[in-house]
Amino acid sequence: MIDLPELEEPPPVARDRLAVIERIVIVGLFLAMTVIGCVQIVNRHGLQLPVWNLEQLLPHIFIAITFLGLPMVYRHRAYLAVEVVQEAVPSRFLRAYRLALWFATAAFLAALIWTALDVLQFQLEISAITTMEYPAAILTATVPIGAALALWRLWRIEIRPLLRRDS
Repeated sequence: MIDLPELEEPPPVARDRLAVIERIVIVGLFLAMTVIGCVQIVNRHGLQLPVWNLEQLLPHIFIAITFLGLPMVYRHRAYLAVEVVQEAVPSRFLRAYRLALWFATAAFLAALIWTALDVLQFQLEISAITTMEYPAAILTATVPIGAALALWRLWRIEIRPLLRRDS
C-alpha cells in the first residue's frame, strides 16, 4: 500500500444536504424497482397475466440508479483503485500521477455530460417517447445530472485537495 498524505475528509453525510437528497432518490428508485419486480413476478407466474410495460420500466430505473448513484461513489471513495500501478510510480511522481488520473476521469465525465445533453436536446426536439408513453428525456436526463454531480464530487473530494497540497 502506498503512503500518501492524508486526504481531506468529505463533509459528514448528515450535514451534506445534497447527499441526503441523493440517498432519498436512490432508495426511492430501489424501492420502486423492488415493488415493480415483485408485482411483475406475481402477475406473470401467479396470475399468468404479465404486465409488459413493467418489464420495460425496470431497466429504465436501473439506468437511472446507475447514473444518479455515480456521485455517491466519489463521496464515499468506493471506486476501484489500481494499486499495482500506483506502487510502480516513484513517490516523487505520485501526486502528478494521481492528478493526471483524476483529470482524465474528469474529462471523461465532462464528455459524458456533453454527449448526454446533446442527446437530451435531440429527444426534446423530436418529442421522443418510450414504449411506455413517457418522455424519453426523463430517463436521459439522469445521465448528465449524475455525471455532473459526480464531476463536482470528484473535484471537491479528490482533485482540489491534491492541487492545494504542497509538492
